[in-house]
Amino acid sequence: EEEEDTIWEKIESARHQLTRSLNPAKLTPYLRQCRVIDEQDEEEVLNSCRFPCKSNQTGYLMDILRRRGKRGYEAFLESLEFYYPEHYTRLTGREPAQRCSMILDEEGPEGLTQFLMMEVKKVRAQRKEHLLKEHQLQVKNQVLEQEQVRLEQQLKELLKVQERCQRLREEWDSNSVELLRLKDENYMMAMRYAQLCEEKNMAVLRSRDLQLLVDQLKCQVSSLEEECSLLRKQASAAPQREAEERGPPDAVSELWAENQRLTASLQELQGMLQKPSEGPVPGSEQILLDILEHDWKEAQDDRQDLCQKLNSLQNELQWAEELRDKYLQEVEDLQLKYRTLQKDCDLYKHRMNTVLMQLEEIEKERDQAIQSRDGVQLQYSQSLIEKDQYRKRVRALEEERDELLSKLSQAEGLNSTLEAQLQRCQGGRSLSKMCSSSYSLCSNLSSTWSLIDNPTNGIMDTLGTSVTPFPGDSAIQSMDGTSDSEKDINRLSTFPFPPCIGSILRRQREERCTPYKRHGGLALRQGSKPQLPDLAFLLARSLMVQLTSVGHPSNPSPQEKRLGADISILGGNRTGIYVQWVKPGSQLRVPLLKEEVLSLENCTREVAYLSLLHWDEPSSLIFQLDLEGYQPLRAALEEGKKLSGDSFYVRTNVSLAERSDPSALCVRCREILHVTDTMHKGRLEWYCARVDPLTLRDLDKGTVPNYSRAHQLLKIQEKRQTPGQQRGHRNNLKKRALGQLRLVKSKPQRSSEQPPQKLWLDPCSDPETSLKPYILVRPVVVKTPRPVVLSPSCIAPRLIRNLLDLPTSRLDFHVCPAGRQQSHAQEHPVPRTAPQEQRESGRIHMIREAMEKNKHCLLELGVEGVRDLIKSEIYPIVIHVEVTEKNVRGLRSLLGKAGQRDSEVLKVCRGVERALHTLPCSWARVEPQAWSCAEELPKVVRGCIFQEQTRPLWIE
Repeated sequence: EEEEDTIWEKIESARHQLTRSLNPAKLTPYLRQCRVIDEQDEEEVLNSCRFPCKSNQTGYLMDILRRRGKRGYEAFLESLEFYYPEHYTRLTGREPAQRCSMILDEEGPEGLTQFLMMEVKKVRAQRKEHLLKEHQLQVKNQVLEQEQVRLEQQLKELLKVQERCQRLREEWDSNSVELLRLKDENYMMAMRYAQLCEEKNMAVLRSRDLQLLVDQLKCQVSSLEEECSLLRKQASAAPQREAEERGPPDAVSELWAENQRLTASLQELQGMLQKPSEGPVPGSEQILLDILEHDWKEAQDDRQDLCQKLNSLQNELQWAEELRDKYLQEVEDLQLKYRTLQKDCDLYKHRMNTVLMQLEEIEKERDQAIQSRDGVQLQYSQSLIEKDQYRKRVRALEEERDELLSKLSQAEGLNSTLEAQLQRCQGGRSLSKMCSSSYSLCSNLSSTWSLIDNPTNGIMDTLGTSVTPFPGDSAIQSMDGTSDSEKDINRLSTFPFPPCIGSILRRQREERCTPYKRHGGLALRQGSKPQLPDLAFLLARSLMVQLTSVGHPSNPSPQEKRLGADISILGGNRTGIYVQWVKPGSQLRVPLLKEEVLSLENCTREVAYLSLLHWDEPSSLIFQLDLEGYQPLRAALEEGKKLSGDSFYVRTNVSLAERSDPSALCVRCREILHVTDTMHKGRLEWYCARVDPLTLRDLDKGTVPNYSRAHQLLKIQEKRQTPGQQRGHRNNLKKRALGQLRLVKSKPQRSSEQPPQKLWLDPCSDPETSLKPYILVRPVVVKTPRPVVLSPSCIAPRLIRNLLDLPTSRLDFHVCPAGRQQSHAQEHPVPRTAPQEQRESGRIHMIREAMEKNKHCLLELGVEGVRDLIKSEIYPIVIHVEVTEKNVRGLRSLLGKAGQRDSEVLKVCRGVERALHTLPCSWARVEPQAWSCAEELPKVVRGCIFQEQTRPLWIE
């Protein structure tokens, strides 16, 4: 005790350093192996919320070891000696010897060996992780070096661009200075021009004033000349008037005397005018002068008035001429407006007539729509009547079901009685006879639904049997021979009908085949010795089931013991098939190992379960030791985790609506599903997830029917489409035929050396005409540019040409026409004796050249050509442009042949689309809503090509 206290005091003195440097997760396995701590202590130390950091965990672990006493500090010192020798030397002063004495005392050499092996595995795993990280870092370093080289090259280019930009900037500055100088000069010239214009305007105004003054003077001169000419005429006309006025002698004398008198007075006046300063003017002459002056002033006033009137008339004339020109211009404008309004009126009349015609057409279409609606309503009423009839039939079938249930209960009572008698009897032959007689009572109640109808291919081909009944899925067969449609509606419909007799029997037999829920039966615990050595040998083994010769599984009786009832399996195609539980007293405890032909090593859990359920020979089993693969499954099962052994991808060819089961998954046609469990909760249904085709991530999860059940649903959907319904609903079938059902030809086996992986039992009898609900697919990611095949073929040549006319399309695409393929094949002939790589066709050679140039090769191929490319491991991008009755006229410019009818074009396009459904790869579709005209279609197709290049490809 003193030595123990001393050691613990040394440990407590270095507690701070130990808690900071020790890793509890590294010490707990060794301490648990030494039996000083248990699993609960290890879980509390490592995962408790009270100890968030490693120092707290290490301190709590030291406290636990101190409570264990001497064994605690011995185990602690040995763990330090094994993992931390420097701390061991510091505490004890001795060199580490690494004896592991406590493990030898507790577990013996075997336990120490197992512990050392586990440690070596951990070290190897850490070494692999370090090597993987080192490789990843090297790859990342190479990528960064390449990125550095690219960035350096980009930096050089940017420097060149920067120099050029600097040079352009200097030129721009010099040109800006020159531009400013030219702007100043232009401004000065504009100022000078404005001054000259002002001077010119002033000179023009001055010249106008002078011209006006000259005109006034001319008017005055002309008026004075007129006055002078008037006075001269008056003076010359006076003597003539006197001579004319002479009459008789008296009058003449008088006039003559007057004339003499006036002449004398005139002479006097002239003399007075010539000599005004000689004396005063007499009064009469002064009066006459005043009168003359007054007349002269009045004549001047009249002349001034006449001049003013003349000027005003000239102004009015000029104003009238201006008004005339203005009115003429307005008349021309009004005439132009009149002609425009008349044309608009004619156009509106034409539009109104067109609208009226369209209204008439719309009325006709409305009448047709009303008639079609009446037809649909009549059809709906007929469907309601048929639904009522079906309900009556369902009630009748329920009555028959009740009768059959009563018969079944009687048969089961008789069966239990016979089983009790069989237990008391001895002898195998009498036992088999009684089993066969008791089974004959129930044989009349067996259903016609079997797992494989005519097994010409699949997993049971090697057996040579004709029919293998499906256990647990049988139903009561009608005595009076009811029709197949009634049985399909009751047993295999997706609608929530009441459960049939077959489902009840199937559930009872599945419950019989399920293993007993015992935790101890999963695997042997370590440290405990098994009672029977053969049981320990069978557990935790990889199971390969070999199905032997013909004759045993063809007609099994319900009382015979099958392998499926004796053992329980787990795992799948991803992890392998392992034995989980063996029934006590089974013949499988001492199996006779024997190798045969068929193996279930790579099959799913469902296929292995169904195969074992039909077989009763323990000699057909082969067991292989595989502890490394079984341990994760066992650990997950003990911890209650869900760990499935199945994992594969399928593409659906049937639409499955939501069922009454809340965990069911609603699936549409051509969706990708990731199947992770082929026997979900012990039932024959698949648990899967809908896969995002772009990121390969699992989306919605749920259950779907297995392959056999889905095949039955597909056949029911085929039967429902009678010829009369196809004629009555031709338009609806055209729209839904490609969306719900798809004919898929089953492929023959490629070679005997490489058989395909069998993940389900195929109930299809005819490989050429059968419908397959699911097809096994795998994702393929192609980094290089893939070749492009456009469909339908009638628009492919023009569409390729329009696609190449787009900007920068020549850099992304390369055309491979048929003429160049033939010329290439003539220029490079290849002998038949050449190997496969040299005997590639000219097309494949040109496609590979285009892929090396980082370009998409545009091809004009059919379905067979695409299959040939896939066989050569060249995966093309197949893009189909969907052609409908609405957009077929918009594709007239892309058709190669002129004069084709719309119905013929639609028939050809639909035939091409049906052929595309048989391709072993995924293909893209261009919806009619994605484009509106033929000019927009190449852009949409180009975007679709780039989008499909980034997506993974699904290959069958």
